[in-house]
Amino acid sequence: MSELDISQFREGMQITKTNQLYLDHAAMSPLHDSVVNKITSFHQFRQQEGSDFKSWWIEVEETRELIGKWLQADPKQIAFLWNTSAGINLAAKGLPLKEGDEIIITDMEFPSNVYPWIHIAREKHAEVKTVHHKDHYLSADDIINAISERTKVISVSWVNATNGNKLDVEKLGSYCKQNDIYFVIDAIQGFGTDDLNVMKVYADIVVSGFYKWLMGPDGLSFVYVSEKALREMQAPWIGWASMEDKFNYEKVLYNPSQAASRFETGNMNFSAIRGANEALKQLYPIRKDMYNRISLLTRRIRSGLHSIPKVTVKSFHQTSSGITLFTGRDKSYYDNLQIAVNYRSGIRVSPHFYNTEEEIDRFLNVTEANM
Repeated sequence: MSELDISQFREGMQITKTNQLYLDHAAMSPLHDSVVNKITSFHQFRQQEGSDFKSWWIEVEETRELIGKWLQADPKQIAFLWNTSAGINLAAKGLPLKEGDEIIITDMEFPSNVYPWIHIAREKHAEVKTVHHKDHYLSADDIINAISERTKVISVSWVNATNGNKLDVEKLGSYCKQNDIYFVIDAIQGFGTDDLNVMKVYADIVVSGFYKWLMGPDGLSFVYVSEKALREMQAPWIGWASMEDKFNYEKVLYNPSQAASRFETGNMNFSAIRGANEALKQLYPIRKDMYNRISLLTRRIRSGLHSIPKVTVKSFHQTSSGITLFTGRDKSYYDNLQIAVNYRSGIRVSPHFYNTEEEIDRFLNVTEANM
């Protein structure tokens, strides 16, 4: 699929053939038939034939290349982990923090980007500084203005999971590079909604899962590690797959890989990687159109909500992502109508590119009804 054909894609989305209107992709995306079929084919082969590790590891490397292509990164800088929280823990445990160092996060982060930093700060006698949103908005400049001479790490979500606020990570990354500050990005709420080019962003670590905007399986994430971070990070865990010659099982030779794969300890979640591989192949050719359409549907939602008197939109108008937060309705109201949204200090609605304008209008109409 090299061109955006909404009707064709929807044919493979079984959820569109139910009575449910699904607008909760920031929580988890439904799976396309082609992804389900690929994952099922793995389990069917294993059920009937047993193992095929050689082919499975080839698929790992192919998927690593696909992610590198999407990020404009060398595949050797990509590692697979089990979720986004593991990637943040890798950053917290691996980066060379010491007593007195300062770690900057924001006040509306999902907990996966909070607890690892609190934990390592207590262990290293470092300090976590929190930068606060103002009127539902936070800019790169707000974070830059909070930096002190002790700041060693800045760890932020590219797109805020609560209200969809999107940070200018290029500006923030450039500042970090110029001032020798490690820059960590939780990209899970943005990757698949906009381009993230690590040749421009200068992040040291980028982490994302596959099960939201990339429409892939859960229980799998990737982490990009910059060349600088690869040189300077400690490996918080180690295993046979961390080694340079990882398939030489007969000879013990402690020689960790110089690539990001040194953070991989053993056999992979091969079935999930096959599903991620298919999702990436399916979406990469249409990514630009996909980004534009997500933005279009988000603008349609926000514009409609702003016109409803008893609704208050809590997503700042100058930043657009796939997420919109508002108050004025209870989640149970949408549950009763079989409309899937989320509650995060208000109603969080997050359409994907395959949603139609008619579905968005239906959502807006029921939101306004009987107010």
